[in-house]
Amino acid sequence: MDTSGTMEIMATSSEVTHPLYDKWVLWAHLPHDTDWSIKSYKKIMTVKSIEEMVALYSAIPEKLIKNCMMFVMREGIKPMWEDPLNSKGGCFSFKVPNKVVTQVWSQLSYILVGETLTNDSRLWKLINGITISPKKSFCIIKIWLKNCTMQNPAQLSSVQGLSIHGCLFKRHKPEF
Repeated sequence: MDTSGTMEIMATSSEVTHPLYDKWVLWAHLPHDTDWSIKSYKKIMTVKSIEEMVALYSAIPEKLIKNCMMFVMREGIKPMWEDPLNSKGGCFSFKVPNKVVTQVWSQLSYILVGETLTNDSRLWKLINGITISPKKSFCIIKIWLKNCTMQNPAQLSSVQGLSIHGCLFKRHKPEF
């Protein structure tokens, strides 16, 4: 996948477009890159419709999902704890086995951009994005939150392959 610029995936004019409530940005970061400044993150694409999200995810190789740090963030929010919209927040952290991580990541991404990651509409805007971080035989998937008012994973919609048992809530610790 070319990460030198943003990926252009557009629905053809004959396709119906279903706009998303918010725009979402897919970012990538190489897992062994020790530079955590924003310049080390690669902006892959801004997604504005369901059709763009489906096209993007059908183009991402499974190997990339299991071997690259990826972030889906609301437009305007950087994939860093230091971003002012992340700095007072936290995240739910899940350990997901590699055998199901591709399906879990895709399903979670669709639920995220569809604003149905929680059934409580008052909590939608607290969810800033999701991340995936590869390990040896599993990946860590996190749901990033704007603040720490939502700390109970039972408030999240059910996602097959993500268990709230063993889910940890952690406050972000910005390095500034």
